[in-house]
Amino acid sequence: MSLTTVRNGGPDVAATARIAAESMLAWLREFDGYRGLVVTADPETQSALIFSLWETREDAERSAKGRAQVRDSMVSAAGAELESVELFEVVLADRVSGSEGGA
Repeated sequence: MSLTTVRNGGPDVAATARIAAESMLAWLREFDGYRGLVVTADPETQSALIFSLWETREDAERSAKGRAQVRDSMVSAAGAELESVELFEVVLADRVSGSEGGA
C-alpha cells in the first residue's frame, strides 16, 4: 500500500481530493498490480490521505515514478503541499459491506 499525505489543501480539501482522485482512476487502473484507491480528507486540518492498494510492493515501486509525476502536478495545481509518500505492507484488511462514507 502506498500512503500519500497532502497538507494545506484548503477548506474544500475533500472536494479537491475527490476530483483529483476520480480523474486518476482510469489511469491508475492501467498499472500492473493496482488493486484500489481510498481517499480521505479532513477539512479541519485541510489535509488528505491517499491510500493506493497494490498486489505487491514491487508493483507499487514499479509504478512510483509515473504516479509521482501526475501526483506532483495535481498537488501543485491545487496549491497544496506534498508532505510524504510511504510504502506499507497490509497485514490485515477487513471490509464490511454496507453504506459508503461515514467516519
